[in-house]
Amino acid sequence: MNASCREEIKIWLETWKHAAAALEKINQGKLHAYDYRKNMAVVDAMLQWACDNKKSRLTSGLVEQQRYFMKIREKEKSNKQQ
Repeated sequence: MNASCREEIKIWLETWKHAAAALEKINQGKLHAYDYRKNMAVVDAMLQWACDNKKSRLTSGLVEQQRYFMKIREKEKSNKQQ
């Protein structure tokens, strides 16, 4: 990758960082300005759908996460030995 390409990538990264911050402000503004009383029926319907379609979990996911970490660690160990 040449210097010109790297500089172009840096510019894109900076542009997206600024865009992400601006979009976050816009989204926060929309949430603060949202009229919940006016849209109470819609909000209630969304919450009711979530309650009606919930899926019970038997675990928090931490056991599964630790299992994945152990697999990754074993894989890294085997890669280092090769």
